[in-house]
Amino acid sequence: MESDKWIVSVEPTQVSLVDLQNQAQVTRRPIKAEAAVMNPVTNILALRSGKMIQMFNLDTKSKLKSHDMDQPIVFWKWTGENNLALVTATSVFHWSAEGTGAPIKVFDRHPTIGANTQIINYQVSPDAKWCLLGGISAGQGGGVNGNMQLYSVEKKVSQPLQGHAGSFATIKLVGREDPAQLLVFHEKKVEDPSHKLFVMEVGRDPSKGAPHRLPPTVIPVPAEAAQDFPVSMVVDAKDDVAF
Repeated sequence: MESDKWIVSVEPTQVSLVDLQNQAQVTRRPIKAEAAVMNPVTNILALRSGKMIQMFNLDTKSKLKSHDMDQPIVFWKWTGENNLALVTATSVFHWSAEGTGAPIKVFDRHPTIGANTQIINYQVSPDAKWCLLGGISAGQGGGVNGNMQLYSVEKKVSQPLQGHAGSFATIKLVGREDPAQLLVFHEKKVEDPSHKLFVMEVGRDPSKGAPHRLPPTVIPVPAEAAQDFPVSMVVDAKDDVAF
């Protein structure tokens, strides 16, 4: 489920599509696949079997493109109308729904989010100049460590972050003409039991002034849930509230 339009279910001999905008009408297609994900905007379905990935246009009932990856995909997600993100054990790729081109490698995974990390999140900023890859791994004492990798597409530089969830958002600030593109993320360091929420602006032109930033805020966590952690963060664009 990538949007409020479709629910996709992969079954042994078919793929079932539930159209949530048409009285939950179910369409079943005799397609064998290990995984499927629907584009959040258009009726383009991506399918994965082993290292083979394909895109189908359900409106025209035609295959748009296919590609055989060098490595298995461990996580994938539509990051917009025209981009399917593909994460392997070593790298992150973007595959455009337009044209016939192959997936393009954007960056390599940072050592802090290596092959032993289970990827659970990937985000791309509204201006497509920043990427955030997040995952979890086993920690000491039964805990779960969270690590994220913030990557600048322009500078080709990564910054490791310790935490479990994050997201990008664009807001309008009082007294400023230009909108603020924010990175909102949860921080939980291994050596620190506290959970914190960070809000900082990324990508602002320095000539326009200092980037917006809020002081880190401690997130209250009950003692009985000390080992708990967030797996997702969503920013409501209507009210500028992070959940």
